[in-house]
Amino acid sequence: MTAPISRAHLHQRGSMAVNMMLLLIGLVGMLGLVEVGYLYAAKRDTQKVADLASLAGAQALEDCTAGNTGNTAASGNATTENHFGGTLNVACGTWSAAATTGVTDGFSASAAGVSPNAVRVIATRPVTPFFAFPSTLPAVTTEAVATSTPPVATFSIGTTLVNVTGAAPLQQFLTGIGLNVGGTSLVGYQGLADVYITPSGLLQQLGISVPTDLSAGGLNTLLSDQTNAQALVNVLNAIVTVGGQSSLTNANVSLVNAIDAQLGNVPLNVLLGSSGSTPSGLFAQIVGPDTAANSALNANVNALQLLEAAIGVATTGHAVDARSVNLNLPLGITLNSAVSVIEPPSIGIGGVGTTAYTAQIRIFLDLTSSGSPLLGGLIDLNLNLPLTIDVADAEAELTSLCNTENASGAPQATLSVTSSVLKMCVGNITQANAFSTTASCDQIPGANSPVQVFKLSAAGTNFASLNTSFATNALTGNSSVTLAAGQTANTGDELNIGTSVNNLVTALTAALIANASTTTSATPTQTAQQTATDLWNQATGSTDAAKLQNALNSIQTSSTGLQGTLGSVTSNVTSLLGNTVTLNTTGLLSDVGSLINGLTGVLSGILGDVGCTVGNNSAACISVIQGALNSGTGTGTNSNAFVGLIGFLLQALQTPLNDVGSQILTPLLSFTGLQIGENTVYLQSLKCHNVQLVY
Repeated sequence: MTAPISRAHLHQRGSMAVNMMLLLIGLVGMLGLVEVGYLYAAKRDTQKVADLASLAGAQALEDCTAGNTGNTAASGNATTENHFGGTLNVACGTWSAAATTGVTDGFSASAAGVSPNAVRVIATRPVTPFFAFPSTLPAVTTEAVATSTPPVATFSIGTTLVNVTGAAPLQQFLTGIGLNVGGTSLVGYQGLADVYITPSGLLQQLGISVPTDLSAGGLNTLLSDQTNAQALVNVLNAIVTVGGQSSLTNANVSLVNAIDAQLGNVPLNVLLGSSGSTPSGLFAQIVGPDTAANSALNANVNALQLLEAAIGVATTGHAVDARSVNLNLPLGITLNSAVSVIEPPSIGIGGVGTTAYTAQIRIFLDLTSSGSPLLGGLIDLNLNLPLTIDVADAEAELTSLCNTENASGAPQATLSVTSSVLKMCVGNITQANAFSTTASCDQIPGANSPVQVFKLSAAGTNFASLNTSFATNALTGNSSVTLAAGQTANTGDELNIGTSVNNLVTALTAALIANASTTTSATPTQTAQQTATDLWNQATGSTDAAKLQNALNSIQTSSTGLQGTLGSVTSNVTSLLGNTVTLNTTGLLSDVGSLINGLTGVLSGILGDVGCTVGNNSAACISVIQGALNSGTGTGTNSNAFVGLIGFLLQALQTPLNDVGSQILTPLLSFTGLQIGENTVYLQSLKCHNVQLVY
């Protein structure tokens, strides 16, 4: 007989059943957790496939298919290299951090004609249950977007007026833009030549907040916002502080004070960016897709060139008075002169199409005299010669990035360079409007309006005059350079300053002399008589014969000088004048030859003129001189009397015009032994294609 089961035993068996049930439930839960973990592992693997495929596609945007509905590099990476057997949706398009309308991943399919900058991969795969429980699991879908950061370069261009090499680079730059800060120590700034900072660091130091999703267009707008303009000293302090040389802040104060004193206490502010096609700020307009904003902000910029550009921007449009040059000019001729930066230098950061500009320098000169006696007698010279000279300007434009490598395997950028040197304009120009435009000097208000440059007159009679406006052609150049980061190249033709300035002055002299008006109120007889009278009155000598000899010799000397000047009008000189001024040098040379030939006969028979040499008759002596001025049988178009007067006008103008070249232009150009016409292109940094996951 079976023993009865006790209550305690039943309780024990019940507890075991509960435990077993709980164990089974736990095991089932563990199996579920394994399935869930397996599901997440499958999603992670699928995400990895999408990530790697999108990165591969972004590295090979050229593999995007027609219509941008696929990318062979992306699909090949997923199926071949990662053995993905699910469904792929690959698309090429554009990605922007600022894109928020209609998209959550910042990706938009590329429209026709729009170059893609990103690849999106959507990967989907079914998941088989690990333990066949449950019978099915949901398919996993993952998405990844990778973008190719566009190539970005940082570069600058300087004429040899603005060159960072040498013993005192900042001194060279300041001298090049017409500033003389003698007494200010600039030695400490040399250490900045090898220091690089980023625009992001500079803006942060200046307290300017930059949104993280800023586009390239938004960055241009931010930098060119007038409310973000900074005082020059603040910009200089920010540059040296970010560059790790904050000890230069005291030197910055001294430098700014010296510049301010020379300019006459004007506002010295720096606009950070540029807008439109007209450069105006520290950084030229950034060209590139939206992703270029972040790249531009983190580009490496040379600290010394950034500092120089800031000074150029702050001093733009403020003329430096150059009248301190002491010229001892004849005939009471006075000279006013000024120099100014009319287009500031800039640093270029961006992709293909980005430009950078040099500091464009303009010089204004005004030679004047009022009623000065030309020959020490009654013929008066009224001179009003306002002219401007665009000394040098150049721009460099990025045309190719990262498409070539040098022998060391470093990627390169190609830049085209256009330059212009020594363009001169004569017209109704004043100092007030000479610096009012960044366009070439022939676009200055009044530059194309004729002005009476000179007038020779006596007692209401006009013997010679010139009303004109004209512009010389600039010496221009176009070239291309290919550089790796850190390299420089010189472009253009190195021009000897003395020769270049001499050609410019010769062109100006020839234009004035050869175009003097013959349509005057004076007849050849009146011209000869007045000139002869003045020559006789100023002639020196112990006897009338000696005085007559000296008067005739002076005609021959001035005519020979005119002949020599016109004979030096070479093709280089006429190419400067172009079509703006007609130089009939051949005809005028014929006129001069006629006068000189006639003088030879008069001089050989002078002793036989007893009316003057023996009779001590001033009227007779003047008549001899007048006859000499009317002598000759040349084939020219001008009367010999007029040609003789033009020869004396040349003598009066040649000294001040030569002094303009030798004592104004040459000293402003030839500092530290540098030449003009040559440009230095400096590729500061270059970042080529980099890909990154953005979603």
